[in-house]
Amino acid sequence: MQTMLRRFANSLPSFSLNDKISVAAAAFAVLVMLSTMGALSALREQRLFYERLETLSVASRNIERINALIYAVVMESRGIYMSPDRNVARRYADAQLAKIAQLSKVVEEWKAQVGEDDAALFAPFKERIDQFIAFRTEMARRTISVGSSAARELGDNDENRAVRTALNEDLEQLLRLYADRTRELGEAADARGIASFYLGGLGLLIVALIAAAALALRRGVLMPLLDIARVTDRIAAGRIKLKIPHAWRHDEIGRVAHAVETYQDGAFRLQELEQHEVEIERQYSDILRQHERLELGALSSQQRLDAAIANMTQGLIMLDSFGYVLMVNDQYRKLYGVPASVAKPGAHVREILAHRAKLGLLREKPADFLAALRQRMKEGKAEVVEVELADGRIIRISERPMDGGGWIATHEDFTKQRRNERKLARAEYFLAALLENIPQAVLAKDAQSLRYVFVNRAAETLFGVPRSEIVGRTPAELFSDPTGAILEQAARDQLAGLGDDQPRAHSIVTPGNGPRDIVVRRLPVSAGEGEPKYLLSIIEDRTLQQRAAA
Repeated sequence: MQTMLRRFANSLPSFSLNDKISVAAAAFAVLVMLSTMGALSALREQRLFYERLETLSVASRNIERINALIYAVVMESRGIYMSPDRNVARRYADAQLAKIAQLSKVVEEWKAQVGEDDAALFAPFKERIDQFIAFRTEMARRTISVGSSAARELGDNDENRAVRTALNEDLEQLLRLYADRTRELGEAADARGIASFYLGGLGLLIVALIAAAALALRRGVLMPLLDIARVTDRIAAGRIKLKIPHAWRHDEIGRVAHAVETYQDGAFRLQELEQHEVEIERQYSDILRQHERLELGALSSQQRLDAAIANMTQGLIMLDSFGYVLMVNDQYRKLYGVPASVAKPGAHVREILAHRAKLGLLREKPADFLAALRQRMKEGKAEVVEVELADGRIIRISERPMDGGGWIATHEDFTKQRRNERKLARAEYFLAALLENIPQAVLAKDAQSLRYVFVNRAAETLFGVPRSEIVGRTPAELFSDPTGAILEQAARDQLAGLGDDQPRAHSIVTPGNGPRDIVVRRLPVSAGEGEPKYLLSIIEDRTLQQRAAA
């Protein structure tokens, strides 16, 4: 490859610039056309892939929705069977009719989306779902007009159970079909990955060819022109007698080099004398400018340092290795009530310590404090401590050694921060104690993953498992089907704004406490403005009341 590139670069000087540029442009156009065709083909394949993936996703989602609605209708039917009171049975019948309407809507939407390939398999499923809907509708009608005894008489037969069994088999068959298609789509995606690999290889080849052409043009055209331009600039500046590069070539670049060479021979002697004078004057001007920059830089640096120290929120004091003050700001003086006549550059730190002790703002004796300071300076160990003064203020002190000896320390009034931390700790303790001791179960889920992030003691009792087995898991991972799916769907509906904040009744099977009848109130919680960050669930166990009513 290198040999071919070298031969190509060596042959470039025998062609004119027009020929070189035309060949490069044609090669670039061909490569761009090949790249565009490959990209368009890959884009079309990707679009078809995502269309099929969306179709499979919609079908799978419809199966889940229909399965959940069938389960909900059956649960309402059980409520009708178990209700001795006619009014209670009517409420279950009304709820059953509402869920039947939702089921019919989902089936009709799915029917509109079914393609020709799935029509033969969907037809018997549609017939059985219609039978299921008609039967459950008639059961609700009889409950409303006659009572739950008529509903039990209608529903307790082998025909009803056979329809339900066949309906479950149809759903499982459809689910297997879409699972097989999803697997086929994954295999097709793998095949496309191989095609993308080859397309990427083609792209790399195109890039390599373009790089080779660019390298050849750079070495054969651009670099020679740049060499001549650099030499021309140096000649115009009157530097030295130079050899003109590429004068041996026979193309346009060679002719330019010969012209520059002729100009150099005519103007060299005159420019040589002028250049000497210009160079001396330039050097003198550079020296003056450098001197001015150094003076301005030193002044500006000192001003910036003084401004930064004066505007610090912390008090600052800097000492040399003998304990004399090198720098101290007004914040330090105000913090300890030390006047500028005492805390000033050149003063010894023992004078400042003595003044602080006089005001009662030094816990130990000045001599003891100074001895400890000298020991820390000797060890060269940085330290951050908090000191409570006699007036109740808490001061955070950060000390560290300086390069070349000396000591620097910042002092900050940390009283307000520490008091706020204590208030916050008390509030958090009160809230935790309150949630732990209320009789209702309280749980909080992450709004994105639906994983439990908080569980109180009543929730442990309700679910029959310790909170260590609840926190970090989703309802689908904690509960068996269909309880987990129902709870997750209700949570997503609430977060999407499809539900309200009114309590809702559910019959669930807990992981350690068996079947329970609960009433749940779900409240989205936002951290400030924007989308909810958490979903708070307040659960009341109504199992004993329901059993007593039955």
